[in-house]
Amino acid sequence: MERYLVFARTEYDEPLEHRGEVEAEGGEAAGKAALEKFGKEWLEMSLVPESKIYWAEREDEAEVEVEA
Repeated sequence: MERYLVFARTEYDEPLEHRGEVEAEGGEAAGKAALEKFGKEWLEMSLVPESKIYWAEREDEAEVEVEA
């Protein structure tokens, strides 16, 4: 069983946004599970297997200022 991150949008001028996750045995099953969970009203939906994500991390512990 693998976890897939689900990204989708409903309009061309929208960015793809993270909508949630699904777990499935392979890409085809993940696609079916995502459509079941999130509906079929999407213009575009992309699934990314969690095992294929590469997290880029900084080596230093620099503070980052966030504006509210």
